[in-house]
Amino acid sequence: MKNLHRFYLLFLVFILFACGVPSQSNLGKNERDEDKEREIRQLVADNEHVKITVLNMKKNKNQSKTTVTITFDILNKRKDAIIISAQRLSVDERMVDETIYEMHQEISPQKAANARLIIQQADEIEFPEFKNDLEMEIHISSKEDPSYFEKHPVKIIFS
Repeated sequence: MKNLHRFYLLFLVFILFACGVPSQSNLGKNERDEDKEREIRQLVADNEHVKITVLNMKKNKNQSKTTVTITFDILNKRKDAIIISAQRLSVDERMVDETIYEMHQEISPQKAANARLIIQQADEIEFPEFKNDLEMEIHISSKEDPSYFEKHPVKIIFS
């Protein structure tokens, strides 16, 4: 009879471990507090001047502030340096206040760089939920040639 009780006790301990006993490393953590990354890998433009690919989107929520970072891989095919910027950003069919986002990257001739669009939550400004889609324009200008300018529309649909 004692062996049967020991077996049940051992079985109960095994079940508790299988269900996941809280430890110091996972106590107090929310899924919301953790970083969430979404791979996108979407080609935006590929011409004689630039190649632009959206790589991923990372959402980081800590405490009361949320930051979303969208990373672009940009190859400058020109013989002069270019400057990349983001304009006219909308998320889920609503324009985003330009004071909460920024993307500015200088890329040397014949080089590639990761340009980051950073959207950061601010007090009293509505922050998008990123449920359906994101639309924006990438503006490209030359540091040496004031006549060179091009823009590329970006549309990312979240599934």
